[in-house]
Amino acid sequence: MLLVALSVCAQSCSEAKPQRVEHVPMAVAAPLRRAAAIPRSGVRYHAAPLTAIGRIKGVVEFDGVPPTDTVVHLTDDVDVCGQTLVDVSVDHRGPRLASAVVWLTGITAGKHLPYAKRYDITTVSCRLVPRVQAAVVGGTLNVGNADQTTHRTIFIRQETGVALATVQETEAGAVVPTTAVLAMAGLVEIRCDQHPWTHGWIAVFDHPYFTTTDPNGAFTIDSVPPGRYQLSAWHERFGTVRDSVTVTAGQDVAASLEFRK
Repeated sequence: MLLVALSVCAQSCSEAKPQRVEHVPMAVAAPLRRAAAIPRSGVRYHAAPLTAIGRIKGVVEFDGVPPTDTVVHLTDDVDVCGQTLVDVSVDHRGPRLASAVVWLTGITAGKHLPYAKRYDITTVSCRLVPRVQAAVVGGTLNVGNADQTTHRTIFIRQETGVALATVQETEAGAVVPTTAVLAMAGLVEIRCDQHPWTHGWIAVFDHPYFTTTDPNGAFTIDSVPPGRYQLSAWHERFGTVRDSVTVTAGQDVAASLEFRK
């Protein structure tokens, strides 16, 4: 009977683990505190009546030669991930940068926060789609897997190097929701400990005045109360660049942010 019990236990322990999300904080990066790329405002944002508003329309560019894409030659899961992967972290059209995060600093009141607070990220051929996105605090992130292999996706607070959540998915079509990743403003780095080349970012804000640049490097921030603000842009390879912008009621304000080496 003892042998039977051990056999049943061994069989049970060898079964595949279900899709799950872990919320136990743990240090997975350098323990030293780093400057926050997406700082928290420190002031509680609130919606206010908008009787006069303006709009910011602009572009994000870089000066000089773009960094060379990294080519990764894979040895594991090549039937799913492919044998060669080109890590395109600088998506651009000429000098204009796609997938740069743009936001206003110093705005404490204005338009309502987004009513829809559900966001998606999916691993497709061992790449994260989208690679970079922006979200608002208090949202739910649906973590999906389109690959017939196991992914353990780790979400790490950039400022502290502490893991916010770890999502394990063992089959294609799995979707695991988590609220831990978007619980606080800041920059979240995303990795997969099964596939170290898998990489992504989520910028989380505690106000609604943010966006990402389109494939042509353009962006629009609307419903902005009149005033002077700091306009910032962040890119995973270039860092952060800032400028000031003055918004006038009923007008479009042109803005241009440029990363320089």
